[in-house]
Amino acid sequence: MSAIQILVDEHDQILTMIKVTKAIFENDAAEKMPVEDVNSLIDFIQNFADKYHHLKEEDILFKEMENYGMSTESGPLAVMLHEHNQGRAFIQQAIAGISKYTAGDISAYKSIKENLLGYGELLSNHINKENNILYPMAERILPHNVLDKLNETFENTNTGTRNNEYFDKYLKMVETFNIKYLIK
Repeated sequence: MSAIQILVDEHDQILTMIKVTKAIFENDAAEKMPVEDVNSLIDFIQNFADKYHHLKEEDILFKEMENYGMSTESGPLAVMLHEHNQGRAFIQQAIAGISKYTAGDISAYKSIKENLLGYGELLSNHINKENNILYPMAERILPHNVLDKLNETFENTNTGTRNNEYFDKYLKMVETFNIKYLIK
């Protein structure tokens, strides 16, 4: 499987969890927020979406694109990096809200909801830009040997024993939440 297809497939998992987020917050009952599920959702975002997926982009794909003439200071890569950081800020605010909420401050629900839905909106648009603009650009500017190396690197990242267990944990979470919140 190509490196780009691996990233697109990971985007599909992230988009499913964004739909789950919307489903969790659609009833607007602050006192009934499923804290355990929201914490799991944040775990998915921090570890699968950010550490596992975004770092593949930032540390590998974007670096290669920079090596072949794209700037990380302006243009598409700069926008993607900025949006990754915006997403991290939304999640930090949601975590702060959950801390207050679990300490008994039900009014923190509004902040949790706004930040997680804001993250979802940001990432939905971000993913669209990556899938439809940035990734095709990468396939055009990167030489075949570099793309082949990316394919190998990403494939190894997804199939290494430790990474496979990690990856499987989050795929199971997506599947479970999909059934719980989206398939009725």
